Amino acid sequence: MKIPKTETEYNMKSIRFLLLTVTTMFIIIAGLMIVLGFSVYSHYHTFSYFYQSTSNGQFFTPSILCIVMGMFLLVVTLFGFFGSLKRSTCLVNLYAVILALMLIGKLVVVILAFTLDTQTLRDLISIPVSEYASDPEIEMEIDRLQVCLNCCGSNSYLDYVGMDFTANHSTVVVSTNVNGDQMVVVVPESCCISRGEEICTTMRANNCKTALINVFVQNSSVIGVLGVSVMFIQLLGVIFALLLARCIRKMKSEKAFISWKVKEQVILARQNEEEQNTRHTSEQNTRHTSEQNTRHTSEQNTHHTSDQNTDGVYIPPNESSIA
Repeated sequence: MKIPKTETEYNMKSIRFLLLTVTTMFIIIAGLMIVLGFSVYSHYHTFSYFYQSTSNGQFFTPSILCIVMGMFLLVVTLFGFFGSLKRSTCLVNLYAVILALMLIGKLVVVILAFTLDTQTLRDLISIPVSEYASDPEIEMEIDRLQVCLNCCGSNSYLDYVGMDFTANHSTVVVSTNVNGDQMVVVVPESCCISRGEEICTTMRANNCKTALINVFVQNSSVIGVLGVSVMFIQLLGVIFALLLARCIRKMKSEKAFISWKVKEQVILARQNEEEQNTRHTSEQNTRHTSEQNTRHTSEQNTHHTSDQNTDGVYIPPNESSIA
């Protein structure tokens, strides 16, 4: 017998649709988190030479957490899909628990992203401008930093004052006014926007330490905003998962109760049928026995009457015997 659908089952279908929609959004968000995390990490990796705390990972912690949690979210979505499609209370509850734990993790990422202390970053950033003329590797890294971030010097272009450049270095001359005195400063060519000239007319004005700090503040803000958005969607996912698990349990209980009632009705129907058959058989046996008894009594009465008639009849003697 087919068990009819209950109201809980119809509600469960709606909640399951919402949960599958949110889970699909998680896949898209996880991809964005991974891409954004790698983007932020690439900024870190490009200028990692200038960070004193590279071994501690203080600068790329938000980006690494973003990448790891994005990959983990891709795996976790499988629990949501299979739990919803298979109507498994265990998988859906596990999905809700993991999403709740990830929600806490994302809260940590958001806090790290929004609480970056610029003064601490400034203390941890070290741009060894004093070694520019003596170390070719440092020269290459600083030139790349100054071109990419449109800056010059660690604190200003005056960091290059008095530096002993050689003929192997690409330099330009800058005429500047310092404290009312006209000075001529030799700086690396990467400090000048107009390239190919011995005298620089347009120089990069920003200092590189502030530029590096701004890069991380901007990237961290993007991660923080994305994290807040993901946290809101994850909260919806947790709510829908718990509601779906509750509906699945309720639906299974209702179906089990209906199935039990149907079985009970079938058993009672069979018992009634057996009782009716037994009663019918008993009535037939009683009727048959009564008929047999009636027939037997009738036969006995007929035989007895015949015997009585035979005893009262006069039989004349045989004529031959009289002669």
